[in-house]
Amino acid sequence: MTAFFLGLAVAFCGALLLASGSELQSQAVYQTGGRWRKFLVSPRWLLGLLLLGVAVSTNFIALALTPVSAVQSMSVVALAASAAFGGLAGRVAMSRSGVVSVVLCIAGILGFIAILATHPATGAPSLDPHTQFLVAAAILLALTIFGLVAAILGRKASHSGARLFGLVIGAMVFGSITTVFKTIVTLVLRDGFLPVVTAPDTLLGLGVVAVGGLVANVLLQRSHRFFPVPVVVAALTIVDPLTAAVVGITVLGEAALTLLPVIGLILCGVLACIGVAGVSRLHRTSEQARASSNPVEHLSHS
Repeated sequence: MTAFFLGLAVAFCGALLLASGSELQSQAVYQTGGRWRKFLVSPRWLLGLLLLGVAVSTNFIALALTPVSAVQSMSVVALAASAAFGGLAGRVAMSRSGVVSVVLCIAGILGFIAILATHPATGAPSLDPHTQFLVAAAILLALTIFGLVAAILGRKASHSGARLFGLVIGAMVFGSITTVFKTIVTLVLRDGFLPVVTAPDTLLGLGVVAVGGLVANVLLQRSHRFFPVPVVVAALTIVDPLTAAVVGITVLGEAALTLLPVIGLILCGVLACIGVAGVSRLHRTSEQARASSNPVEHLSHS
């Protein structure tokens, strides 16, 4: 149990880094009008990338200590932090309904963590670690294909629903990537680092991770152009852990659930999704819009 809470503490630090990195990248993308060649060399965007990289690194430590579903759920801290950053800085118009939506997101995910923490897995999972890796990689491949389709179609999409769909798919890819890394960490702890990372299956899986990460990041940066950062972070901190939780429970066997806990998880998921729907209505303040020069949708033509 000590390892469980230590992993959550590490994940908490990673969540704060995630919020900070996302905030910096959102500002850089929006202020350059979504022009890839400009925001990719922006010091603000690069600093955000560095913070996101450190956040991902902390997740490896957390994943070695705590189930993937609980680690990813802790990222809800990033949603609260990003909403606070945007509201205090005056970049996001935080209405009363927006605050309520953020609270609903946090309550739903904290409910997830509470249920998972009180219903740990008993006994060995039904699938061996190598099979878990293969299944998780197959799920990631399928989601990456959907993400690629969303990225291609999103180039000409102008409806906010289509853009939100791309963001959700990107978040699902990120959640699936984490589960693949969790299975790799398990294999490394069992068989050693070099035998695992040099195995053909692992190299192929890491290739799928690389492609999936690229596709998800394209969708993420495009979303920064069209949505304020709390909306993007809400998708990452809700859809990502929900995806990781589903794979973690069904494939990795991380929790022993009966009917009532399953119902509780579903209700928590519904509560979080209602919160996401409310957060998606947040918008940038008019001051920020005026400060941005020529916000033309260049990204849709990139």
